[in-house]
Amino acid sequence: MAADAPGGAEEFARTRLDVLRRFAYLICGSVAEAEDLAQIAVIEVWRRWRTAGQNPDAYARRVIVSRNVSRWRRWRREVPVEAGASGGDPADDPARGQVSDPALWQALSLLRKPERTVVVLHVLYAYTFDEIAAMSGEPPGTVSSRYTRARRALRAHLADTARDPESTLARLSR
Repeated sequence: MAADAPGGAEEFARTRLDVLRRFAYLICGSVAEAEDLAQIAVIEVWRRWRTAGQNPDAYARRVIVSRNVSRWRRWRREVPVEAGASGGDPADDPARGQVSDPALWQALSLLRKPERTVVVLHVLYAYTFDEIAAMSGEPPGTVSSRYTRARRALRAHLADTARDPESTLARLSR
């Protein structure tokens, strides 16, 4: 890191990179993308340490969400080579501890990135729709609609695979 960066930025990068990597994975669903997003977030925190140093975790999460939104907006305009191709070995999953129910994990992986992002931020990290909207640059109504669609899709998928979809969804927020 640069010579003018305070020691706090270096300490933040050393101690929080794994946490940011897991957060990014929950947001994007890809180990490779999560690694990139976490590293970008650490670099952005370091570059803007004077302002980000007051709450570097929140700043880093905002960077991860905004960069991920940019990626899926760009991806939406592109044609994927292999639609539905697996992102890697499930055993390499850094976020597996956050969502341990296999049926719920599978249901989350089936959501589109915008919906999964809203569910992860709102349910697992307790952000409000207004906070998510500010991070993603979307109107709060869009965020709310995405959350509603995601819950509906999760409930439908879990109804086919789980005995009690509501209790399975409730485990997501624990």
